[in-house]
Amino acid sequence: MTLRSYFAALRKRWPILLVLTLVGGVAGFFYGSLQTETYRSQASVVVIPAQGDSIGELVQGSSYVEGLVSTYSVVATSPVVLDRVIEELDLSITPTALARSISVATPLDTTVLEISVTGSNPAEITDIANTIATELSGAVEDLSPQTSDSGPAVRVEQIKTATEPNAPIAPNKRLLAVTGALLGLIAGVAFALMRQVFATRITTRNDISEVTEVPVLGEVFAAREGQGLARTVRENSTGTVAEAVRGVAAALRFANLDREAKVLLVTSPEAGDGKSSVALSLSLVLAEQGQRVLHVDADLRRGTVAEMTGLESSVGLTTVLVGDVHPGEAAQQWGQSGLDVLTSGTLPPNPGQLLSSEHLREFLRAARTEYDAVIVDSPPVLAVSDARWLAQSVDGIVIVARNRRTKRETLARAIADLEATRTPIFGIVLNGARKPESNPYYARTTDTRTKKLWRARETDPR
Repeated sequence: MTLRSYFAALRKRWPILLVLTLVGGVAGFFYGSLQTETYRSQASVVVIPAQGDSIGELVQGSSYVEGLVSTYSVVATSPVVLDRVIEELDLSITPTALARSISVATPLDTTVLEISVTGSNPAEITDIANTIATELSGAVEDLSPQTSDSGPAVRVEQIKTATEPNAPIAPNKRLLAVTGALLGLIAGVAFALMRQVFATRITTRNDISEVTEVPVLGEVFAAREGQGLARTVRENSTGTVAEAVRGVAAALRFANLDREAKVLLVTSPEAGDGKSSVALSLSLVLAEQGQRVLHVDADLRRGTVAEMTGLESSVGLTTVLVGDVHPGEAAQQWGQSGLDVLTSGTLPPNPGQLLSSEHLREFLRAARTEYDAVIVDSPPVLAVSDARWLAQSVDGIVIVARNRRTKRETLARAIADLEATRTPIFGIVLNGARKPESNPYYARTTDTRTKKLWRARETDPR
């Protein structure tokens, strides 16, 4: 996959990215709302050495205190201090549990201890922080060595009284919402890229372009349920489905600028791709352009053209190849003037031999001189070898792939098999493509016709 295809995958699935981002943001905010609010209160004390009589004694005392600061930070969270705090405030908690909510920090190059207490009750943690500062002062006096004048060598004084906090420090709902949204976006991107990497079925023209350099002739929209593609093109020649087939015919003309390729083989990788419907629809469009077209159902195993058109199925290609009927007598007119259809006829026991015979090549040579275009509908490439035998007798090949059905690997294998015949592959048609929800051109046309119809009803009540 290229970088462009990755961006295309993200653009194609942008609704999923948006939904997962919003879900992640809401989930993060909701998670924060369920958490208990936590507050922090802080008191500060300073460790001071006993006063000396000289500068040397002062310096020596300061150095001595700096070495004790880390020790006193441990003392502040020890049972020596916390037992007194619990007793003083009448707390129902053990010293070990209380110590978990206390942190003591020492700013660099100072003898200051910052005592922080966190909890859900602002008033309670404020009292705890101030009481720890007070009790620490007493504990230090008890632990400190005495000077010559019977005073402690070190004392602790409170320099900042803890105040009751107004706002919680956690949870940070905004941060949790942003984090959740970011995680949702990452999940969406991962999902979109994984879908693109592991997607095995073709859904867009770009998917085909990633498989092969064979050009895409166009996309044919799916007909309404219960109404075949060819019948839709025949009965609604101005609809979007018919226009899509005309787009394929136009692209085919550009692929055959010299007009030397008159006999075209229409096939597909597997059964169910809709190659017969596309081939018959293409024949209709070519006939409406004034060309004499012969549509040949060369699927002598599961021919469906007779069923789609309602024409006689007992006389067709097989009876022509065995010499029972002349081609002109077997061909039946259908749809547009100038379109002759040759059904498959009675299914033979040896379809492969008939399609690879000299009789077929002679039949196609004669049809090439009598008609402007001959569309040959063949069995799927990967199902049987018939398409490869037919490819040697035609001027060009059109491959039909079906949206959300044809796999990339399957299409690649079919193209490789047909390229081995050395017959030019003019292009690929994506059948069953999603029809646009709206088309301004057709919308205006429909509105105009509707208005005319209502005006006619108003003038003629019948």
